[in-house]
Amino acid sequence: MAKFITKMTKADALAPIIALEGVVVTGRTIQAYKRGKADEARERFIEETSGSLVWLCGVAALNELGDKLLGKILKKQGANFDVGTDKVLRRPFDNFMKKVAPKGFTGTQVALLKGAKVLSSIALANLFIGFVVPKMNHYITNSIRNNNKDIENEDKQETKNLTFKGAMGALNTFTNAIENTNTGKLLSTDFGIAGGRMYNARTPEERREIAFRDLGSIYFYMWAQGHVSNLLNLAESGKANRLNPSTAATVDKYLQEFIKSQGGEMSVEDFKKTVLGNISEVKLPENIAFEKQEQSLLGKLFKNEPLQVAKVSELEKIISDQDLLNRIKEMAKLQPERLGEAVITKQQLMDVFNNAEITNPKLLDKAYNEFTGGAHNSEFKFVSNNKVEKLKKEIIEYAETICKESKDGKINSELLKKVKNKNLIYNGINFAAGFTVAAAFLSTFIPKIQYYMTRKTTGIDAFPGTYEYDKKKDMVA
Repeated sequence: MAKFITKMTKADALAPIIALEGVVVTGRTIQAYKRGKADEARERFIEETSGSLVWLCGVAALNELGDKLLGKILKKQGANFDVGTDKVLRRPFDNFMKKVAPKGFTGTQVALLKGAKVLSSIALANLFIGFVVPKMNHYITNSIRNNNKDIENEDKQETKNLTFKGAMGALNTFTNAIENTNTGKLLSTDFGIAGGRMYNARTPEERREIAFRDLGSIYFYMWAQGHVSNLLNLAESGKANRLNPSTAATVDKYLQEFIKSQGGEMSVEDFKKTVLGNISEVKLPENIAFEKQEQSLLGKLFKNEPLQVAKVSELEKIISDQDLLNRIKEMAKLQPERLGEAVITKQQLMDVFNNAEITNPKLLDKAYNEFTGGAHNSEFKFVSNNKVEKLKKEIIEYAETICKESKDGKINSELLKKVKNKNLIYNGINFAAGFTVAAAFLSTFIPKIQYYMTRKTTGIDAFPGTYEYDKKKDMVA
C-alpha cells in the first residue's frame, strides 16, 4: 500500500492520470449507452479513448519527432534543451547557445524553431482529436445506420491559419510549459479540441453538450484533486500543503542517520536548534551585491520578494570563513552554473548562514533529484526556483511536525517512523478523496448534467448526434 500511495502521489506522475482516464472513459461510455444506446456509447468510447491516448502518448511522441527534426535543422542531434528561465538563476537556453551553439543560427532563430516545433505538435494533436475523430465517428455511425452506405455530400469546411503573436519571453514560457508540465500539455489541447468538436457538431444541441462537457471538465481534470487535498490538509493541520511520500522517505532516511549519529535520541530543543536552526536571526554581510530578478506584474500585486542571486566568485572575496565558503559552494550546486559561473540565491545564502541540517545541501540535493528527476541542476533543463523553494518549505514544515508530534520532549527513530507513516496515510486519504471527487464529476455528474440540459431545452431525452430534433418538434406540434 505504501508503494502504491507513493507512486500515485509522486510529482507529475502519469499513473493517477491513467487511472482517472480509465474511470472517465468507462463512466461516460456507460452514461452514453443509457441514453443513446450503441450509437452514442460507441462514439463516446472512441472519442474518449482517442483523446486520452493522444494526450498521454501522442503529444510526447510528436514532440520527440520534432526534436529529431530540430536536431537535423540545427545539425546538433540529441542536444535537447529547455527555453524556460527565471533570468537571474536558471538560464538553460543561454547555456545551450554558449556550449552547443548551432552555427549559422541566432538565439532568436533557435527559440522560434523550438516554439514552432511545440506549436506544430499541439496543432496536429488538436486537429486529430478535434476534427479527424469527430468526422470518423460521424462516418461510422452513419454507415451503420444506413447499412454501411458511403456518406455523401460531405460539407466542405474552411480552416484558418494558426498565428502566434507575442514577445520571445512569452513564447519561451509557453514552450517550456507545454514540454515539461502535465498542466501545460492538457490545457494546450483542451481548448483546441473543444473548439474542433464544437465546430464539427451535427446539431446545435450536440454543440451545447460538447461545450459544457469539454470546458466544464477542465477544472476537474486540472485542479479539483489538488483543491480537495488542500482543504483536507487545512482541516487536519491548518496548512494547505503536505510533503509528498517520496520526499518524506528521503528526509526520514537522512534524519534517521542524523539522530543515530547523535546517540539515537535528542531533546526537542536540541532538534530544533540543530535541525531547524533559527533563520529569523540570520544576518547576511551588508556588502554582498545581489542581482535582482525583474518583478512581474503579479509579483508586484502580491508584493512578493523578487529572486536575488549572488556570484560565488564575488562571495569568495567577501567571506573568509572556509567552512561557510565550502557550504556555499555545495549549496550553489543545487542549480546549474549560469553561463559557466556558479551562483547562489539570497535565500540559499541565508540557509547557509543558518547552518541547519534540514537545509543541508546534501539532503536538499537528494530531495530535489528525486522530485525533479535530476533536472534541478541540469544545465540544459529548467526547473522553476519557486518549485524547489516550495518543496524546501514543505520539508521544513515536515521537520516542525516531528517536534509537535513528540509527547515526551524526545525525538528518536520511532517518532520519525511514526511521523512518516502518518504523513503517508494522510497523503493516501487526500489522494483518494480528490480522485473520487474528480472521477465522480468527470465520469457521471457532468454527463448527467449535459443530458439534463438537452432534455430541459428540447423536451426530448435522446442522443443529439443522431436525433432529428427539428422534425420531431414539428411532429409533436
